[in-house]
Amino acid sequence: NVETLQDNPTNYDDPLVNGNGINVPGNAETDNNFTPSEKNFQYGISAEVGFSSMSKYLNVPLSIGYKGFNLTVAIPFYIQKKAKYSPTPAFPKGYVAAYGGLGDISAELSYKFQYPKIYDCISFTTSFPTGNKNRMVKGYIVPMGTGSFDFIFSNSFQYRHEYFRIYNNISYRLSGKCKRDLTMSVPYYDEANVLQTGQENINYVTSNGNFLSCNTSFDYPVLSWMSLHAGFAVMNSSAGTIYHKHTYSWNDGVNEFPTSKSNQAYTSVDVRAAIAFSYWGIDLMCVVAQPVYVKTENQNIKDSQKFNFYIKLSKKIF
Repeated sequence: NVETLQDNPTNYDDPLVNGNGINVPGNAETDNNFTPSEKNFQYGISAEVGFSSMSKYLNVPLSIGYKGFNLTVAIPFYIQKKAKYSPTPAFPKGYVAAYGGLGDISAELSYKFQYPKIYDCISFTTSFPTGNKNRMVKGYIVPMGTGSFDFIFSNSFQYRHEYFRIYNNISYRLSGKCKRDLTMSVPYYDEANVLQTGQENINYVTSNGNFLSCNTSFDYPVLSWMSLHAGFAVMNSSAGTIYHKHTYSWNDGVNEFPTSKSNQAYTSVDVRAAIAFSYWGIDLMCVVAQPVYVKTENQNIKDSQKFNFYIKLSKKIF
């Protein structure tokens, strides 16, 4: 299970993990970005619901700020989360789904520059491993989080013209290490050559590939409440690592597999199109993406790089 998860990475198209590489700001969010607060001290609560091919979620960001500085704690909850495995009779398409679970809570410290035509936000985010990394569904692991402390450095830029807007985000995610201790019941023959059942303990230490994304879009406000977006995203992941050690209940034997590279390395280019609606401060963003270039030695990644979508409904409550 763990080795398969390492060879079938899905973090790049999970909005809660790679939101900066997928999302583009809606109309209400853009208006907020270009509207400086009249108060030095600010606080707020937002809510967003997102849908993608691999997950459905609810996210509640809580924020406090002073002048240009802002601290945001995001509390995500997966309505549904999928993991990719090889096809089986129980899961003919290879996708195993879990329903309901807390994701990885994150804390973001940012500083924003706001001008009449330019908005820029520099941020540093820590993602905490609060999601259940060993969530089991019919014998398969469907992790609710990365299982590691991860760090994200990001810069978001917007330029607003009277007739169009330009958006760009560059993000780098530095992945930490995830430890998993799994126990399996396995058959073995004892000294009398009698078939018995014992326990095999496996200690895993894994890390996802570090992830760099550049997401750029051009949007045209068709109406005060609707805009059209077009752009592209470039994403690059390093290989990641895996280590595992096996011990057994019936003897003192140890099988240790030293740390080696996983098979997560890839580079891809997507073209994106989106339509955004806003009403009463509510943003509805619908994004579609089509890969046009993929470079990887992992056939699982090649097979998963296909037409994709992302829908997000968000509202700044106050």
